[in-house]
Amino acid sequence: MGASAVAVRKPFPASYRGTAVLVGVLFLLATATFATGSSFITSYFSEAGASTSTLLAGVLLEAVSAVAVAGIGVAMWPILKRYNVGLAHGYRALRIGEGLMIIAAGVYMLTTKNEFFRYDAFIYMFTASAGLIFSYLLYVSGLIPRFLALLGLVGYTTLAIGIPVTLMSTVRLDEGWGLIFVAAGAVFEFVVPLLLIFKGFSTRKEEHRLGGDPLSDPLKPIAVPV
Repeated sequence: MGASAVAVRKPFPASYRGTAVLVGVLFLLATATFATGSSFITSYFSEAGASTSTLLAGVLLEAVSAVAVAGIGVAMWPILKRYNVGLAHGYRALRIGEGLMIIAAGVYMLTTKNEFFRYDAFIYMFTASAGLIFSYLLYVSGLIPRFLALLGLVGYTTLAIGIPVTLMSTVRLDEGWGLIFVAAGAVFEFVVPLLLIFKGFSTRKEEHRLGGDPLSDPLKPIAVPV
């Protein structure tokens, strides 16, 4: 008689340390370029006689942000699918959709020279949806400390609440009391990338799972007679 292993999950690859650094850098790059690009675009539409080069710079910076955002979704796919394939698909699709929305808004404003009303709110629809999936999967996987994953869930839920508020009122998400809708998410998107860059993903839960009792863990390979 022999035995074969019915394996469902492999040990967490060491190569994901590089993915953690990449994702952390992309998060910081996306945040910095979108914030700077948005300020340029706002300046162009709020100041009389502003140069078209200001609008162009803003759109190009936001295009860089769009590529970074989509890159996060693609880079996280191999990791997140280990925990929930459907949600991982959704996260990747939403991040790519967010990037396309950023580019579409920029192209519209650059070609028509007209402001896209509350375009950031439409972009944040993708951000909030993707962020909730991301935070949930980080929570159940233990890839980052759970209190940070909970911060993400709170932050993106708050952002989702703020989107209809800004669309139906004069409140802006980038100023005044509208900042309360983005504050928690902003902290999450600053702290977590730094954690990923300097410490990487936490694999302790994964190692515990792989080293536990195979009868109590359906993801552990079990030797069965053949």
